[in-house]
Amino acid sequence: MQTSKRTLLVLAAVLLMIGVMPALAQDRGPEPTIAQGQLLKVDATARTIAIRSATGTQMQFSYTEDTKVVGADQGVAGLATMSGADVTVQFVKKGQDNVATQIEVHQKKQQ
Repeated sequence: MQTSKRTLLVLAAVLLMIGVMPALAQDRGPEPTIAQGQLLKVDATARTIAIRSATGTQMQFSYTEDTKVVGADQGVAGLATMSGADVTVQFVKKGQDNVATQIEVHQKKQQ
């Protein structure tokens, strides 16, 4: 009887691990890349933003309804009035496009 209980426990543990393994192996997608710079413009029609990095390079990002916006009232719509603000953009490459997953606006420090 003791052996039957032990066998059942081992079998249950094995089945549990088999069920968990596919969930752990799922692809979470590419890790986001980070870009920092000054916000240049927001094009709500094309759903894009442009920034200028510290090295002077201009970068363009598309955004979706899933893009998280931190530090701006009204989400992406609030960015339209924040040209020149320092931003950090987390993005992933999809083909030739940079797709923003998060846009963080940094408030200027008061002196």
